[in-house]
Amino acid sequence: MNDKTRQSKGGKVRAEQLSGQARKEIATLAAKARWMHKDDGSADQDINLLKATHQGQMAVGGLELDCYVLEDGRRVFHKRGMARALGMKSQGGNVFMRAMQRKGLGSELGLNLLKKIESPINFKPLTQDLAHGYEADVLVDVCKAIIRADDEKKLTKTQEGLAGMARILLNAFSKVGVTALIDEATGFQQVRSPDALRILVQQYIEVEKREWEKQFPDSYYDDLNRLYGSQKLTKTTKGAVIQNRPQHFANFTREYVYHPLENGAVLEELDRLNPKIDKHGTRKSRFHQHLSQGYGIEKLRRQVQDVMTLMSVSDTVSQFKKLFLKRHPKVGMQLDLLDD
Repeated sequence: MNDKTRQSKGGKVRAEQLSGQARKEIATLAAKARWMHKDDGSADQDINLLKATHQGQMAVGGLELDCYVLEDGRRVFHKRGMARALGMKSQGGNVFMRAMQRKGLGSELGLNLLKKIESPINFKPLTQDLAHGYEADVLVDVCKAIIRADDEKKLTKTQEGLAGMARILLNAFSKVGVTALIDEATGFQQVRSPDALRILVQQYIEVEKREWEKQFPDSYYDDLNRLYGSQKLTKTTKGAVIQNRPQHFANFTREYVYHPLENGAVLEELDRLNPKIDKHGTRKSRFHQHLSQGYGIEKLRRQVQDVMTLMSVSDTVSQFKKLFLKRHPKVGMQLDLLDD
C-alpha cells in the first residue's frame, strides 16, 4: 500500500469520526478559502464577508482573548480564544462546540444558545483573511450555563474544570461589562456610536420582571436611621411595630445605590420601565425586580455593600457624603436632593 493510499484511508476514517457540525465547518472554511484566493494565488475579498473595524486583546483570567468590533457594531470573541478561556486544552475552535454539546452541560444551554454556538460568525479581521467567532454575550451566557450545570451536579469529572474558569470570567465581566471591556481592548470606546451605552445598560435589565426577593438587608436601614438620628422602629396606623423606613431613605438609595450604576444611565432606564403611578411616588414594583439575575443583581449587591461599608465608618449623613464623593469622585450627583 503506497503512502497516498494510506493517507486517503486515514482521511476517510477521520471524516467519519467528525460530527456533522464539524464537517460543515470544515467545508465552509474550504469554500471561503477558495473564494478568497484567485488562481494566481493573490488574495481576493468576499464582498459579503463582515469586516472587523477594530480588534485587540482583552486580558482576563490570566489569558488574552482576541476580540473584535465588526462593521455592524457587534462585539465578537474569536471561537478558538473562547475555548482557551474556559480551560480547554485543544487549540482548535471546534473543541468548543463539541464541549457544549456533551451530556450534562448541553441540557443547561437551551435551544437558542445552542443554535448560536452551532452557527459561528464568519468575518474578516484586520490582520488575516478569515476568522470565526461569537458575539460577546454568547460567552457570558455559556459561563452562566456552566455554573448552573455545576450547581445542579450535572457536570462530568472532565467538565468540572470549566466551572472554575466560568466563575473567573463572569467575575471579571461583572466589574465593568463585557461590551465595555471589548471597547477598551480594541480602542473602539474612542469612536463608538451614541447607542453603545444603551447596549451596555441592557446587560443590567431583565426582559421580564422577576419575583420580589430581598436585596437590602435590615442593617442597611438600621445604619440609615443611625446616620439620620431617627428611631429604628415605628408603628403603623394599625399599631404594628415595623422597621422605620421614611421616604427620604428611598431618595438616599436612589442617589447612592442606583445612580452610580453607569453614572445614572441604568437609573434612567429603570425610571422608564417602572414609572411613578401617583403623586406619592408609588411604583408598581421595586427597581431591583427589573435587574438581570446575573449581571444586574451582582452589580447592585456590590454597590449596596460599598455604601454600607461607608455608612459603617460614618457618624452623620454629611460625613458619609464626603467619604462617598472621595471614593466616587466622578459620580457627580446632586447631593442637595438629600437633607443633612
